[in-house]
Amino acid sequence: MSKTIKKEDIEKLFEKFSYPMTRSAITSDQKKASLGLSKILWLAFVSNNDSEENIYNTLDPIVKNHENNISFSSLYFYKMKKALTKKETRIAQKYYSNKENFNELENWFDQF
Repeated sequence: MSKTIKKEDIEKLFEKFSYPMTRSAITSDQKKASLGLSKILWLAFVSNNDSEENIYNTLDPIVKNHENNISFSSLYFYKMKKALTKKETRIAQKYYSNKENFNELENWFDQF
């Protein structure tokens, strides 16, 4: 018997994942930018497509600065990715392995 994963549980996992990025945002522009970067990194994370090279190449056109890219990449690998347990990671990846759930992310990106 497999437990159904609720959307609310996934949202909580995203909040936990994104917290290292979003916690220091003060202004509305900073909050929007940090949330946007978190969403991009979440997509790589849940699709298990988060090699160092992929993360760097994904962030490069956004941050447009090597040092900033390294900083955000490090934040991802050492804080955000580690914010979730292995079990939580499997839950998120399983949830998004369902095409319908994964397609929800498309609408999610329209929000910013």
